This record gives sequence, C-alpha cells and structure tokens, in this order.
Amino acid sequence: MPERNLPAADSQYRALKSFAAKRGGYRMAIHGAMRDRVVEMIVEEWPVGCHPDNIEEVLRARLSIKIKERYGSILAMFLVGVLVNVLVRIAIEWWLAREAHRVLMIGWNQNAKQNPNL
Repeated sequence: MPERNLPAADSQYRALKSFAAKRGGYRMAIHGAMRDRVVEMIVEEWPVGCHPDNIEEVLRARLSIKIKERYGSILAMFLVGVLVNVLVRIAIEWWLAREAHRVLMIGWNQNAKQNPNL
C-alpha cells in the first residue's frame, strides 16, 4: 500500500501514519484522510503511563467519546466500528515494535496536549 504524499503541514506523525497506511490495507486506503485524522486522535488521546495490557481498552474508550462529540452518532458508530478498532491495534503494534516509537509517542502526545490546535 503506497503512502499518500503528505504536504509539509500534514507530515506530523509521518512514521505512524505511514505504518497505518501500509498495515491497514485497501479498506484503510479508501479512507486515507479519515485514517490520518484518526491516527492524530490516537496520538492526542494516547494513555501515557498506562499499563500496556490496558492501552487498547482505554484508547478505544477515549476515542469513542471524542469521535461521538466531533462527528455525531451515526458516523461515530461507523468510525468506531471499523476505522478506530483497526487503527488502535495498528498503533499499539507500532508502539510495541521499538523503544524509539514509545519515546516518539510520548513526545507527540505531550506536544498535542500543549498545542491542541496544530
């Protein structure tokens, strides 16, 4: 799955977005812009300090609330049911793969909390 060309302003979280694009297959490719926005939400809502066994559950709950607030119930049900569940698993897989990814996620999360409009 080729990585979509991200403009400089959208290059934030490129490593994770590229991984999600590759691992998500064609189902995620169809929704590339939404996939990237959900990845951004994952970074913003990442439960830093959470026990690895609980990350998936905590992250899904946080994203469910955020998506319902932002997009409404019908679209939220679709997003939570399809995109979010797959992307949460992909993000955790990426996070577990390397210590450098865990460090990046902490930095990205802290930056997202300090600069929520970026």
